[in-house]
Amino acid sequence: MKTKILAMASAVLLSIIGAGVCGAQTRTLEVNVPFAFEVGNKTVPAGSYRVETVLTGNGSLQTLRSSSGEARLTISTMAATTNSGTPSPSLVFHRYGNRYFLAQIRTAGGHARDLYPTMQEKDLARYEPGVEVAILVQTPAAKP
Repeated sequence: MKTKILAMASAVLLSIIGAGVCGAQTRTLEVNVPFAFEVGNKTVPAGSYRVETVLTGNGSLQTLRSSSGEARLTISTMAATTNSGTPSPSLVFHRYGNRYFLAQIRTAGGHARDLYPTMQEKDLARYEPGVEVAILVQTPAAKP
């Protein structure tokens, strides 16, 4: 009897924790990026991507997944402010020559998250002027 009660209590606890994690993924963006780009120390190919936000206490993790399944990255970000009031949902890249670096993720409601620049991006920024490129994203349609 104690085993049954313990099993039921564990199942209820896992359900509550699972619901909390699912509820934490509040913002999902979909975007088609027409060029290869760098995230952290990885280069990912051009293509269709889904960005999901997982809220984690003081910071935030973003999950970037390609629709082809070739790329799946978890990205650590920091809160950011934008100069343009409430920006449209978009991914912002820094371009140096022909290299693109994912720099910021903007979601609906004016929320923005900056990615930490890599050493490669910092080195390029010292010697080359960068250009900011924003690609507007679409939020997935709600499923009935």
